[in-house]
Amino acid sequence: MNKKIIGAFLFVFLVLGSSGCTRPLSSPTSQIQITTVNPSSGVNQPESSNDLSMPLSELSSTSSDVSTSSNLQELQAVPILYYHSVMQEAGNELRMPPEEFEAQMAFLQDKGYQSVSLAQLYQATYKGGTLPEKPFVITFDDGYVDNYTTAFSILEKYGFTATVFMVTSYINGKGFLSWDQLKELVAKGWEIQSHTTSHPYLTKVDSSTVINELQLSKELLEKGLGRPVNYFAYPFGDFNPTVIQALKDTGYWMAVTTERGWANVSADAWQVQRVYCYASMGMDEFSRRMQKPNY
Repeated sequence: MNKKIIGAFLFVFLVLGSSGCTRPLSSPTSQIQITTVNPSSGVNQPESSNDLSMPLSELSSTSSDVSTSSNLQELQAVPILYYHSVMQEAGNELRMPPEEFEAQMAFLQDKGYQSVSLAQLYQATYKGGTLPEKPFVITFDDGYVDNYTTAFSILEKYGFTATVFMVTSYINGKGFLSWDQLKELVAKGWEIQSHTTSHPYLTKVDSSTVINELQLSKELLEKGLGRPVNYFAYPFGDFNPTVIQALKDTGYWMAVTTERGWANVSADAWQVQRVYCYASMGMDEFSRRMQKPNY
């Protein structure tokens, strides 16, 4: 009798244990099986007034109302590429050679990837929006002028758009984007988001300075470009719980880091990982990072 009971327990344990709660990601093509979105139609379009004023907690709670529970499970990871500058400069890994950058974009187009905005990614994660089968996001940190003079035309050639995380004190400065260039990028479907006012280590300044860095940059970009600024990139990848709380208090919805890996926004909207792209990384390494979420 005891043997029968023990056998029954073992059977139940094996059946339940084998089903699991999560499953490994097999390949980039299997991440998202959702209706395709035309990237140009949803990028940088002003959201409704309700969307713009709704805090993260309320956005998250609406997922059940729009039947997105299954989407949240499937939206496990999306590669967010991050670059700085696209130009030739020997010995500077932040300066991606234009020919290498174009080779990467050609590879992505050939493999069927479609660029999406951070707004589309956020919408799909929390509000039931849709994404292409093979989405990815392109971001540039700091706001170098070659993002406009070089990267812009290459991305247009391959049908992609990007996000610039702009340091607002750099605008109109030598080697950085001007207001006119930023406005043209926005008109062409790019996002311009915040990277603080002066690019400090946020964990090394006092709390009032953190608030000013976050709030003033947000307000200046929104006023200058007439678009909402809801997303943020940590300078130097430097943050802590105090900085995260300051972001929430100043009205941001999501923040990206310099931590390596694909983005799982539904896991933590304030510590979103990205895929670092650097000079002379080579196509083999770029391809590897586009195939392995935890490269």
